[in-house]
Amino acid sequence: MDQRSKEVSSSATDQFALPFRATFGLGDRVRKKSGADWQGQVVGWYSTKLTPEGYAVESESHPGSVQIYPVAALERVA
Repeated sequence: MDQRSKEVSSSATDQFALPFRATFGLGDRVRKKSGADWQGQVVGWYSTKLTPEGYAVESESHPGSVQIYPVAALERVA
């Protein structure tokens, strides 16, 4: 493997790490604060220009169903 490949791999790994100050971690139980009910486990995260911190949440009621939400729409479940 040449040096360039290592740089790309390292850079790609950094892009998929959780944000340094992530509000929720993988496996945390969360629910939507308002609107349609959605409660489940954090299974991933995303970041866009409009949503710098967002999470993918798998439903507890409907395993396999995943919705994405910005951090402001979610709260931790005890």
